[in-house]
Amino acid sequence: MRYNKTVYDIESFFEANKNRLFAYLVRMTGNADEALDILQESIMRYMEHYRAEENPGALLFTIARNALIDSRRRRLRIVQLDDDHKDSRTGQEHSLMVKDSCRRVLSGFKRLGQEERDILAMVVSSDLSYQEIAAIQGLSVSNVKVKVHRARLKLKKIFEGEE
Repeated sequence: MRYNKTVYDIESFFEANKNRLFAYLVRMTGNADEALDILQESIMRYMEHYRAEENPGALLFTIARNALIDSRRRRLRIVQLDDDHKDSRTGQEHSLMVKDSCRRVLSGFKRLGQEERDILAMVVSSDLSYQEIAAIQGLSVSNVKVKVHRARLKLKKIFEGEE
């Protein structure tokens, strides 16, 4: 997504980037509140220091990834899915099934290695290309593809072992 350097403001930039970045951060943290905090911090860091960049995608994810690392260093604890959120539009049974599915996915993600989680979360949560992910990770594109494939296979085995 390209932005005109002078036209967009913080609100429009936030709206354009929040969903994919939030999805990535939720997968990485396992906690919606923590992900939202890191999302807001990342957007503000970007706007303060890199507002004039033509293509914020990879840079914004790099900032978010670094903010996530900073957050982990500060907390040094295991994060769990927040049980306080209920979907009032559907029945309680459906809500419990959705929560259980989310817990299983996040639990599976936690069993992956840090690098596997990071790369797979970027692929699933963003519209970043493999080339952009490779630049963020400091890897070759082919290496990213191999790591994504292996992480997906590992995650599949984890889920098959649970059933």
